[in-house]
Amino acid sequence: MTKAVPYPYDTTFVAKCREMQSKYREEILNLPLRPYVVQNSRSKDFGKTFHLGNYISEGEESGANFLEKYIFEHAKERIRDRKPYETFDEDRMFNNLLSSQPMAFNLFCPLRKLLEENRIAVTKAIQAALPHYSIAMVTAVELEFIPYNYQNLTGDKSAMDAIIKYRNFEGKECFIAIETKYSENLGSNAASFMKLSGEKYEEKKNVYFEKIHDLNLFLPDIESKLRSKDVKLTQLYRNFILSETYGKKEGYISHSIVLAPAGHPSTIIEIETLQSQLLPQCKDKIRAVHLEDFVDSLIKETGGEYKKVFGKFKKRYLEWK
Repeated sequence: MTKAVPYPYDTTFVAKCREMQSKYREEILNLPLRPYVVQNSRSKDFGKTFHLGNYISEGEESGANFLEKYIFEHAKERIRDRKPYETFDEDRMFNNLLSSQPMAFNLFCPLRKLLEENRIAVTKAIQAALPHYSIAMVTAVELEFIPYNYQNLTGDKSAMDAIIKYRNFEGKECFIAIETKYSENLGSNAASFMKLSGEKYEEKKNVYFEKIHDLNLFLPDIESKLRSKDVKLTQLYRNFILSETYGKKEGYISHSIVLAPAGHPSTIIEIETLQSQLLPQCKDKIRAVHLEDFVDSLIKETGGEYKKVFGKFKKRYLEWK
């Protein structure tokens, strides 16, 4: 059997995550690795093959990347029934053990199933996992969520990895937009339109300026900072503006979190950067939540098959030692 080798460009944190998933493939799944061929044509290693331990073959048939069969079935269903504006990387979903996309399915599909069976139980579990929010009753748990009317919002079809909808104790409809990260950093590149010039740049830029102005969440100088490009519309900014615009349009109270392991190298810095551009009373609209704390709360507050599946999740992704 071919042995996995470290990826030469990994940070210490990514290397730790990759090694963990390689051991999971070898010791739990007992599957051979699939060589990884660099697909990025801009990379100096384009076309080069690496023997990385987090890739498997034929996961779309075996479901090996998922902790339970019903999670695998939901992933297949979402890809089969995808809407024209939804984008799924099937190889990433089924064959990359390191990817945060199947990780999100492994974490939130059980909550989705529990909601169908026992709304009170799932509400208690999520209340414990997200204690900062006034969650009276959970009403929906969805994955890879793109607002149906995204074109009338910011035009950005970046998906929320998960969304939890709920009613608060005042009876108001709310949601939490969730970005999950495992080894990947939050996208640091600015919105693609910022590389444009002339009329196309002005058109796209003005859409964001209009939404930012309507939301009334940012400090007054945000527009001048964007115009001078002192502030970049990175993935975190765009996701936040999209979720807030969706919430305002649909009548929800909206919040956002980034769910990542403790020690994730970029999460805290990027969230603090975004918070520094928000009005003081709006800073708590986006938070970082440690994945370990979230999962431990679910293990503590659930029972039976759900305690087991969240225990398996913790063992696979978070038991570093």
